[in-house]
Amino acid sequence: MSDAWRRRLIMSFMKATATSIACILALFASWHLMAQDTAVQRHEMATNQSKRLAAEMTAQCLNEIRSLDDWKKQQPELRRQLLDMLGLDPLPKRTPLKAQITGRIERDAYRIEKIVFQSLPGLYVTANFYVPKGAAKPLPTILYLCGHSPHPLGAKFQYQDRAIWFASHGYPCLVLDTHEFGELAGIHHGTHDLNMWHWLSLGYTPAGVEVWNAIRALDYLETRPEVDAKRIGLTGISGGGAMTWYTAAVDERIAAAAPVCSTFTWGSQAEHWVARGQCDCIYYLNSYRWDFPIVAALIAPRPLLILSGQKDTIFPPDGYHEVFQRGKRVYDLYSGSGGKAERIREVDDNVGHSDPPLVFEI
Repeated sequence: MSDAWRRRLIMSFMKATATSIACILALFASWHLMAQDTAVQRHEMATNQSKRLAAEMTAQCLNEIRSLDDWKKQQPELRRQLLDMLGLDPLPKRTPLKAQITGRIERDAYRIEKIVFQSLPGLYVTANFYVPKGAAKPLPTILYLCGHSPHPLGAKFQYQDRAIWFASHGYPCLVLDTHEFGELAGIHHGTHDLNMWHWLSLGYTPAGVEVWNAIRALDYLETRPEVDAKRIGLTGISGGGAMTWYTAAVDERIAAAAPVCSTFTWGSQAEHWVARGQCDCIYYLNSYRWDFPIVAALIAPRPLLILSGQKDTIFPPDGYHEVFQRGKRVYDLYSGSGGKAERIREVDDNVGHSDPPLVFEI
């Protein structure tokens, strides 16, 4: 074979190879684009399905309740279901609190006691108890549950202005620390930060721990002579607001509740797609597929004040308005049977994820 023919043969082979490679690359690129399109379509389908199911749960919530008898028949089982979804059914054993006062700070109108107790053996809970000076009889008392505010001195450090206000106006106030933020070791943001999706298969939510700590804090308050145990109010913002909801719903020793910036429906959360901004503790594990207005109904007929921010991006207005309207149906049933009216109210203002400046008395 001559050199000219050899060169032509090599050139033809190279052209064919290049064409084949180009075709293969084009095919791979086409498959990649198809896979991307398919992935986008599947994600969109899954998102739409989640939104649809969540909207259905919200739309059906409490619709079957026609009378107070209807509600009272369902209430015990619904409360048990909520405890189950918090990982608290059956409730843990009430072991000795072994409460200690580790220090005191004196102020003109009140004193601050540094409290530690064990909600379970080895599960330490830290708190500050603000006690008005000169209290001559047991007083209405506030249990304040903190939100997610990390600080070396504990989450409660960020909320001392609330406790000071209560104590200065004659209300003892116990500010309870949350684990993960400050003095208490633990994890709140498992799936949120650490990809701990196995928590869900175990039926675990950090909300269960926080609610149990709050229940044991009520046990502690009942031992204090300054506290009128029949007039304990519960409040908190954000994560503390969510724990206010759940604790008041499962423990009837709470005489009145005022959750702040923590009210939602599953339909609203899905529609606005805001779950990725929430801590794990905000949600109960919804194995019974019911919506948040039931939590409000479980607090009835005790006074409930829902406080929210109109610009709150993770608890939008359509969600908290829906909870109020549906929860009010059950409150109205109590009113119709001779109960006091206006036991449930909502207050919101032109603020974000913060305390609304409006103040109402229940």
